[in-house]
Amino acid sequence: MKNFLTQKIPVAYFLFITSFAILSTFLITFSYYHLVEPLQSEALYNVPNKEASPTCDYKIRRLEGYNYIKPLLYVDKNCETGIFKPMKQRIIEIIDKNKKQGRVYSASVYVRDFNEGDFMVINEEEKYKSASLMNVPLLMTYLHLDEDKAGYLDKEIVLEHDYPNKNNRAKKEEKTVVGKKYSLRNLLEYMIVNGDDNATGLLYENVDKKAFYKTFSDVGLAAPKEIGQECTLSAADISLFMRTLYNATYLTIKNSEYATKLLGKNETQRKDALLGLPTSVKLASEQGAIIKKDDFEQHESAIIYLDKCPYIITIMTKGNNPKQLTEVINQISAAVYTKIAKKNIP
Repeated sequence: MKNFLTQKIPVAYFLFITSFAILSTFLITFSYYHLVEPLQSEALYNVPNKEASPTCDYKIRRLEGYNYIKPLLYVDKNCETGIFKPMKQRIIEIIDKNKKQGRVYSASVYVRDFNEGDFMVINEEEKYKSASLMNVPLLMTYLHLDEDKAGYLDKEIVLEHDYPNKNNRAKKEEKTVVGKKYSLRNLLEYMIVNGDDNATGLLYENVDKKAFYKTFSDVGLAAPKEIGQECTLSAADISLFMRTLYNATYLTIKNSEYATKLLGKNETQRKDALLGLPTSVKLASEQGAIIKKDDFEQHESAIIYLDKCPYIITIMTKGNNPKQLTEVINQISAAVYTKIAKKNIP
C-alpha cells in the first residue's frame, strides 16, 4: 500500500485527470444555471413576495343546451395573483391624481393577459351606461344567429328613417341612406367599422330579443333589463365578450375572426390617439360615449395584440369633459402597455 501511495504518476496522466475534473465541474454548473435562468426570465412581471401571489381557484364556464356535450367557454382564475400589483398601484395613482384635478369623477379598469390568465380590476362594482360598447354583444348575437341558420345575415332590410344621434361618428359619405335596402351583414359593418348610428338603430330594432338575452346568459351574465345603449355594464362585463371573441369559444373560429377583424378596422375611424399606444400596435376595439349636459361617460375596450403578451383592457370613466376623459383613458392605457411591454422593468 505504501508503495502504491508513493508511486509516481506520469505528468500526462495527471494533467488529463485534472482537466477532466475541471471540465466536468464547469459543465454541471453551466447546465444548472441555464436550466434555471429561462424559467426566471420567462416571468413577465416582478412579484414582490410569495404573499402577493396567492393560489387561485378556477371558475369554469360551459355552454348549456346540448344533449351530449357541454362546450368549454372559458376557464378563469378567481382572484388576482398579485403579479399586476405594481401596475395596479400605478393606475390607482393616475386615477386619484385626475380625480383631485376634477378631470374624472370615477373610473374602472379591467386588464387580463391571454397567456397566463392573470388579471387586475379597479372599481369592479361600478356600472356605466354601455353606449356603443353594447354593439359588441349585438354583433355576436347576429353572428350566432347566422351560425344556427345559414344565410341569416343575407336578409335585407330597408332603412325607412334616420336614427338621430348627436354622437354619430360616421362621416356623411360612410353613412347608410334612408330608402335604401341593406343586408344584415352590411349593417353590421356600417355599425362597427363606420360607427353609423342609422345602421346601429336598425339592427337594435330588428334583433331577435330572445337571442340577444341568450348571448348574455351564455357567457354567464344577467340579461339586461332593456336592449339598447342605455343599458349598464361593468368593465369586467364587456371584457368578457371581447375575450370570448379572441378565444373563439362562443362563435365559430371563422365568425370570431370576422368580428375581431371588424373591430380592428374600427380603429381607423378615431381621431384620438389610439389608447395612448404606439401607432405600430395592432388592436381590435370598441369605444362608447354618453354625452349629456355636465354628465359625460367615455369608455374603451380593446384587445391589444402585443407579440409576447396579448391582453384585454377595458377602461370606463365618468366626468364633465369628454376630452379630458379621453386623455385619462390614454394615460391609463399607456401605463398598462409600458408595464407589460417592458416586463415591469422600472
